[in-house]
Amino acid sequence: MSGKRTYSLLAVLNELNDREFRRKLALVPAELRYYVMLGNAIVGTETSKRVQETPDAVVKSGGAFVSDMLHISAPHNDESFKEILEACLVETLKYELRFSCMNCRKFNECIDLENLSVGDLFERRVSGEETQELKDEISAHVSTALCRTPYLDVDDAHNQCKDFVHQYNAGSLGEVFGRYSDIAAALQREYGIDYGTVLRRMVAVNMDYCEKSKEQSFIPD
Repeated sequence: MSGKRTYSLLAVLNELNDREFRRKLALVPAELRYYVMLGNAIVGTETSKRVQETPDAVVKSGGAFVSDMLHISAPHNDESFKEILEACLVETLKYELRFSCMNCRKFNECIDLENLSVGDLFERRVSGEETQELKDEISAHVSTALCRTPYLDVDDAHNQCKDFVHQYNAGSLGEVFGRYSDIAAALQREYGIDYGTVLRRMVAVNMDYCEKSKEQSFIPD
């Protein structure tokens, strides 16, 4: 994938992740929102480290953000934080396996990724240019593209769109599970989360994916 195309896709995914993050944030009491922000940033950074296509600048930017937040407050021994960090990890896996437009193999085609002009803008942002004007311009470009994907907020796009095919198949599902298991192990070492509990919840998410695949009468090749 070319650099410009990669950054265009990252801009789209960043916008979608921001929307999902705002949704999660609204579900918790105000006093726990810092933990959600920190947990989400930690999981996002750990995920980006393990996705080969992620540019180094994006990984470094995420790592710096986490470091800054931990400098403000490092709640390693707080049980509420550990529970939220566990939830952030499981919810991120669940989000990645949802049967929604963003997880469809034809997503890039539907948003016309090849012709998006947002890649250069997003590269400037992750390289340190954090002006509100630039953020707003990126968001406007991405929002226009996402208008072509009507099933972003559902978990049954396979029932609503005849062209839906999930991005993962039976083989790659194992790779996804392995990646998140690796992240869970890292978070256990660093923050003391309950690895066994997280693993059981992750298995349930994977089983749900398999059940939805059967509803399509096949698991995609």
